[in-house]
Amino acid sequence: MTIPGQWHNDAIPAKKPNETEIVEFSLGEHVCGVDVAQVREIIRTAGGVVPVAGPHPSIGGVVNLRGKIIPVIDLAKHFHIPESGDLKKKRVIVSEFYRFRVGFLVHQVTRILRISSPHGAFGRLTIESPSQPPRPWGNYFKGTAHSDGRTVSLLDFEQIALDIHPVDRTRPQARTSLPIPKVDFDRSTRKILVAEDSAFMRQLIARYLKQSGYNVLTVTNGFEAWEILEDILRSPDFKDITQHYHLVLSDIEMPRMDGLELIRKIKEHPALKKLPCVVFSGSLVDDLPGKCQAAGVDAQISKDDIELLIRLLDSKVLP
Repeated sequence: MTIPGQWHNDAIPAKKPNETEIVEFSLGEHVCGVDVAQVREIIRTAGGVVPVAGPHPSIGGVVNLRGKIIPVIDLAKHFHIPESGDLKKKRVIVSEFYRFRVGFLVHQVTRILRISSPHGAFGRLTIESPSQPPRPWGNYFKGTAHSDGRTVSLLDFEQIALDIHPVDRTRPQARTSLPIPKVDFDRSTRKILVAEDSAFMRQLIARYLKQSGYNVLTVTNGFEAWEILEDILRSPDFKDITQHYHLVLSDIEMPRMDGLELIRKIKEHPALKKLPCVVFSGSLVDDLPGKCQAAGVDAQISKDDIELLIRLLDSKVLP
């Protein structure tokens, strides 16, 4: 699919259930991709990225987006990739995390890849998660997509943004302490399954939940969480899910299986449907409430409101 020069959310083709969409782009000779859920819009650089003296060397400048100045991260500079390609083909992929808007400068946006889980779209596209991230992506690598003989490195824009100075000031995790409300039950008797692909956020959530007293198991995506639940269901001594877990906390945008698909599968299974499912997401999605309701989500909360997380889980966790 060809991407127009300026691509707004209302022009994105409707996503089907159990389907992941990836925006494919290039950085030099590298073919990369990002989950469309992390993309707010794509704009031309014809107006110019205005250079500024920023606190981080990866900041390439700023752009004026309909009267709002936003910082632009030069991904080629961030990953030490030489400049290449036609300047007219360069695009800024605009994202929003924790109520902070940021752009990512890429050399070219090429197409949208659609992945139907658990198999590739039309049987031609699959996602793999190698144990060691290839160079030069490091901790920003989420997996590899293979389609029609092309290899696409999937990158985590949220993690990149978190590591760049302009977003640091809005980080909820920068707060020195988080409130832990008192409850009339023993949290150590409750176990929560957490699905979050960002290593930084996964560690933050686990630490906060453990500090409050909850038992926690973390996994990196919805597919891994579903495998754990399936193993429990196959156990010969399985009687009730409350013997194992009392709540599922999930991000939305994850490789292999996203959070909404995971929750949909849980709510459709007769032995799991009473398990409370809470969505915890940092991306701004305009129609998120409707999607959550359709999937059967019991509650949703922004990562920017992490100080309210424990109180919400206390109100939803199974007795």
